[in-house]
Amino acid sequence: MRAKPKRDRADVERLRGQQDQILSMLIAAGPAGCVNSQLWAVCHAVNSRISDLRKRGHKITAESEGRGKWRYRLITPPAVAYVPASDYARRPQATESECLPLFDKAQP
Repeated sequence: MRAKPKRDRADVERLRGQQDQILSMLIAAGPAGCVNSQLWAVCHAVNSRISDLRKRGHKITAESEGRGKWRYRLITPPAVAYVPASDYARRPQATESECLPLFDKAQP
């Protein structure tokens, strides 16, 4: 059995970004959904990114409309406000004293 090749950080971030973009498009499309040709604007590996989103817990249907055209619909939108993974990197990091106020040396 051959071991899976490890993905470097740049690949993981790129794939996660593609997933986030596709998810955003599906949320914006609502019940009408998106066809694969629309999602190709993000990447041509649409099936793989949809599979990744399903693994993350999103319910997405795929219906064939014939001649290679598929319509994807997000069945259950996220229960919480959607924040793309790329936005987490822009948030300022909390200091140790904010996270662990009991251990703050500045307190008497």
